[in-house]
Amino acid sequence: MKKFRSGMTKLCGGISYIGMFALLFATAIQVIDVILSLVSNLRVSGTNELVALMMVIMMFLTFGKTQLEDAHVRVDMFTNKFPPKVRCTVDGIVQVICVIFAVLMAFKAFQQIGSYAGRGYQSEILGIPFAPFAAIEFIGFLLYAVCIAITAIEHFKEIPNAKPIEM
Repeated sequence: MKKFRSGMTKLCGGISYIGMFALLFATAIQVIDVILSLVSNLRVSGTNELVALMMVIMMFLTFGKTQLEDAHVRVDMFTNKFPPKVRCTVDGIVQVICVIFAVLMAFKAFQQIGSYAGRGYQSEILGIPFAPFAAIEFIGFLLYAVCIAITAIEHFKEIPNAKPIEM
């Protein structure tokens, strides 16, 4: 399991760089648009479209890395008060439920790829097709589901040796 987690960490870490580049590009295009509008009263066409599409890339390609680094926001004010074994069990069950939802979302994203490609959906101003971005959404949800499953297994493995949380 440690080797698999290590491999997934490397994969998700590498893929997250694409998301970071998308965020950098979205920021740069907005800065250029603002500077152009102040200096010459010109605007970059499709800025909002590009930013929205870059946000899709950034968001979905960083989910897995965020999960493996345990960096998601988590409300644990109740679970931390449970006895250690109960806490690990509840955390594992919650992770399994999240895996189910992530797989369902991946399935819907997969259906969306075909829908977008079949109907030729694209952005209004720049004409960028939406199907590749739905594919990125699909890949992101699949990676996220695998990463959540890893976390769930780790929570269940921790049950016999669970220790109280120091507050």
